[in-house]
Amino acid sequence: MRVPDQGEPRPLISTRALVIIIAAIGAAVLAAAVPPLAIPIGVGVAVITLLAQIVKD
Repeated sequence: MRVPDQGEPRPLISTRALVIIIAAIGAAVLAAAVPPLAIPIGVGVAVITLLAQIVKD
């Protein structure tokens, strides 16, 4: 990953955070549409979030 210079503006949100936020919003919409699948969807989003954190490190 490239370190920005002092004069270069930094992004407000990283790509990884954006993917996690989009996945969470999608999961919330899907869970609201199909309530019986809310728990498996929540587990799936949790796994994706953990994998994103592992890749970050």
